[in-house]
This record gives sequence, C-alpha cells and structure tokens, in this order.
Amino acid sequence: MGQILLNIALGFLSSITFAIISNVPRKSIITGGIVGTIGWLGFWELSIHHYGIFVSSFACSLLLALAGQVAARVHKMPLIVFYIPGLVPVVPGITSFEAFRALITHDYPAALYGFVNVFFCAVGIACGLAASDIIMRLIFSFRLLRKKTS
Repeated sequence: MGQILLNIALGFLSSITFAIISNVPRKSIITGGIVGTIGWLGFWELSIHHYGIFVSSFACSLLLALAGQVAARVHKMPLIVFYIPGLVPVVPGITSFEAFRALITHDYPAALYGFVNVFFCAVGIACGLAASDIIMRLIFSFRLLRKKTS
C-alpha cells in the first residue's frame, strides 16, 4: 500500500513540476498532474507484473491520452496542455542516460540492451497515442452520426 501511495505522489509531483516549468495555465496544473498519475500508475502496474516495456508503454500512453482527451474537453483547453506534463514520468530518460553511459564506458552489451529498451518504450508510446486518437475519433464520429440520424 505504501509503495502505491509513493508512486501516486511521485507521478503527480513529476507531472506538475514539468507543467510549472512548461508554463501551462494554472488552472490545468492539477488536472495535468492527475493525468500524469493515471499514466504512471498504468505503466508501473504493468511493469511490476512483467508485461514488458512495449506493452507497459503502450497501455500507459493509451490511458494517458484518453485521460488527457477527457480533461481537455472538460476544461476546454488544448490536449497538449494535459498530455505533455503527463507524459514526463513515462519518458525513458534514465534508461537512455544509462545506455549512453554504458556506451561511453565501452560496455556495449549493456548499451545495446538500454537502447533497445528505449526504442521499444518510444514505439509503445507512439502506438498508444495513435490508438487513443483513433478511439476518440471513432467515439465522436458515432456520436455525430447518432445526432444526425435522430
């Protein structure tokens, strides 16, 4: 239970600090932190159950983008205001740093492993973004079609 609370707090703090650094509107900072926490919890939960970096990143970015879409419609603000700060906890920055450090110290197998993980994470995030966009477009096209037929 303590580990879950710690991950919630750290996911929220990392998202809102990046939102503050990025100078997003004040009224969207807390919601951006909640969106980031949702994404981080999805990534963390799947990672500790050994689903792999691609599946974890895909599911996380899918959750993150869907929550960001809902937040953007509720607050009537652009999606990027919620999405970019929420994405910060998931971006594999420390993994890429360790991969470059291994490359510089001539530990090539560790560097290759790190770069492959960064690649799978980036591809998973991109696929999750594309999937969430397709899902939201389908939902809104069905709603629009339903309004026209009724």
